Amino acid sequence: MNAPGNPRQTPGRLRSEPGLGPEDLHAVKELATACVAADGGRLKLEWGVLQSRPPEQVNDFLWIGPSGLVGFLGVYGYRSDQVELCGMVRPSARRQGVFSRLFEAATGELAVRGVPEALLVVDRLYEAGSGFARSVGGTIEHSEHRMTLRREPASAVPDPLVTIREAELADGRFILSCLADAFGLPIDEVKDDELEALGRRFPGTLVIDYADEPVGTVRVNRSADFAGIYGFAVLPQFQGRGIGRQVLSTLARDLVAEGRAHVGLEVSCTNDSALHLYLTCGFDVMGTEDYYAVRVASSDIDPKRHVP
Repeated sequence: MNAPGNPRQTPGRLRSEPGLGPEDLHAVKELATACVAADGGRLKLEWGVLQSRPPEQVNDFLWIGPSGLVGFLGVYGYRSDQVELCGMVRPSARRQGVFSRLFEAATGELAVRGVPEALLVVDRLYEAGSGFARSVGGTIEHSEHRMTLRREPASAVPDPLVTIREAELADGRFILSCLADAFGLPIDEVKDDELEALGRRFPGTLVIDYADEPVGTVRVNRSADFAGIYGFAVLPQFQGRGIGRQVLSTLARDLVAEGRAHVGLEVSCTNDSALHLYLTCGFDVMGTEDYYAVRVASSDIDPKRHVP
């Protein structure tokens, strides 16, 4: 996240969208390129998610200046009680209150939905972003290293009982349970139509089987020449058998064979065992992102009656 401090004024106008069209996606990508060129680091914008937004929900907030897009903030709703926020402001338009207005609009929408907490995702290189997060009461909940495949993907002794397949709707409840065990996520009562919606929002989800029984999950997000590996989890009782190493090695080699120039993943800074696995499979730490937890003010509007 790039964010200005000490705002003076707010030129332009706000747009909030239930999904981004091709022109908007192009403008967001151009803005991200300009910000990274100026600041270094990375903006965790999740292009695969941006391209498959639910049409009934507002998750993208844009600030349009006289010459086009100058600010963007995206909401990434991976769980019902907490979302992630990541955004940016064009370097020439900073310190004018743009990000503050985007943040106010996003948290206002979250209050209507009844979401109590947001995580501002900030690359540690972005001191202004960290300063903004602290200024709105944010405290670091956790931190993650981002890693990139830089060396030949390590080989693993193949176990013929381990297979990887595309997830189906029937796998939805297993996947949620597996992620809950791995990452401590709460499990809500999810209806079949909600599972179907989750499947559309998170394409590329895979199931790891052992002897034809599901034991883990992973998601691969492909965009242009980049592929990201997310939500990698194996049930505790099947860990320590080399399943994770075999799956990661296979995925990395397949993605390189597809022609993906960049293959990346993320790992908690406190997860030493996973970090060791990724390092030995050819990934290197390229940077670190802090997740600042910010409480969202409650709204008097009933979220069940709200239509975004």
